[in-house]
Amino acid sequence: MKRKNNEKIPEELHELLDKYTVDVPPIHLKKSKLDQVGDFLTEPVPNPLDRKSISPSLLLKIQLAPIGVVLALSTGAMLLM
Repeated sequence: MKRKNNEKIPEELHELLDKYTVDVPPIHLKKSKLDQVGDFLTEPVPNPLDRKSISPSLLLKIQLAPIGVVLALSTGAMLLM
Protein backbone atom coordinates (compact mmCIF):
# COMPACT_ATOMS: atom_id res chain seq x y z
CA MET A 1 0.00 0.00 0.00
CA LYS A 2 1.31 3.44 -0.93
CA ARG A 3 1.67 6.07 1.71
CA LYS A 4 0.74 9.62 0.84
CA ASN A 5 2.76 12.63 1.94
CA ASN A 6 5.14 10.42 3.90
CA GLU A 7 2.53 9.98 6.62
CA LYS A 8 3.25 7.13 8.96
CA ILE A 9 0.53 4.52 9.20
CA PRO A 10 0.63 2.39 12.33
CA GLU A 11 1.72 -1.18 11.58
CA GLU A 12 -1.47 -2.68 13.00
CA LEU A 13 -3.61 -0.58 10.68
CA HIS A 14 -1.31 -1.32 7.77
CA GLU A 15 -1.65 -5.08 8.37
CA LEU A 16 -5.45 -4.81 8.60
CA LEU A 17 -5.63 -2.81 5.37
CA ASP A 18 -3.43 -5.31 3.54
CA LYS A 19 -5.97 -8.08 4.25
CA TYR A 20 -8.52 -6.47 1.90
CA THR A 21 -8.27 -6.39 -1.85
CA VAL A 22 -10.46 -4.45 -4.22
CA ASP A 23 -11.12 -5.38 -7.84
CA VAL A 24 -11.48 -2.26 -9.95
CA PRO A 25 -13.16 -2.78 -13.33
CA PRO A 26 -11.51 -1.20 -16.37
CA ILE A 27 -12.75 2.30 -17.08
CA HIS A 28 -13.11 3.34 -20.72
CA LEU A 29 -11.77 6.85 -21.05
CA LYS A 30 -12.60 7.30 -24.73
CA LYS A 31 -16.24 7.59 -25.78
CA SER A 32 -17.59 6.02 -28.92
CA LYS A 33 -18.60 8.23 -31.85
CA LEU A 34 -22.28 7.48 -31.20
CA ASP A 35 -21.94 8.60 -27.56
CA GLN A 36 -20.19 11.80 -28.67
CA VAL A 37 -22.98 12.58 -31.17
CA GLY A 38 -25.61 11.83 -28.52
CA ASP A 39 -23.88 14.12 -26.03
CA PHE A 40 -23.72 16.88 -28.65
CA LEU A 41 -27.41 16.54 -29.53
CA THR A 42 -28.58 16.46 -25.91
CA GLU A 43 -26.35 19.28 -24.66
CA PRO A 44 -28.38 22.17 -23.28
CA VAL A 45 -28.34 25.28 -25.45
CA PRO A 46 -27.79 28.66 -23.78
CA ASN A 47 -30.76 31.01 -24.00
CA PRO A 48 -29.75 34.11 -26.01
CA LEU A 49 -32.28 36.25 -24.13
CA ASP A 50 -30.55 35.59 -20.82
CA ARG A 51 -27.73 37.91 -21.83
CA LYS A 52 -30.06 40.82 -22.57
CA SER A 53 -32.57 42.15 -20.14
CA ILE A 54 -35.95 42.64 -21.76
CA SER A 55 -37.05 46.15 -20.88
CA PRO A 56 -40.35 47.82 -21.78
CA SER A 57 -38.57 50.05 -24.31
CA LEU A 58 -37.11 46.98 -26.07
CA LEU A 59 -40.56 45.38 -26.24
CA LEU A 60 -41.98 48.58 -27.72
CA LYS A 61 -39.26 48.64 -30.38
CA ILE A 62 -39.95 44.99 -31.26
CA GLN A 63 -43.67 45.71 -31.64
CA LEU A 64 -43.23 48.92 -33.66
CA ALA A 65 -40.49 47.64 -35.99
CA PRO A 66 -42.87 45.82 -38.41
CA ILE A 67 -45.11 48.90 -38.61
CA GLY A 68 -42.11 51.08 -39.47
CA VAL A 69 -40.94 48.65 -42.15
CA VAL A 70 -44.40 48.53 -43.76
CA LEU A 71 -44.69 52.33 -43.71
CA ALA A 72 -41.22 52.75 -45.22
CA LEU A 73 -41.94 50.24 -48.00
CA SER A 74 -45.31 51.73 -48.84
CA THR A 75 -43.89 55.27 -48.89
CA GLY A 76 -41.08 54.13 -51.18
CA ALA A 77 -43.57 52.41 -53.48
CA MET A 78 -45.67 55.59 -53.69
CA LEU A 79 -42.64 57.70 -54.55
CA LEU A 80 -41.66 55.37 -57.37
CA MET A 81 -45.09 55.56 -59.04
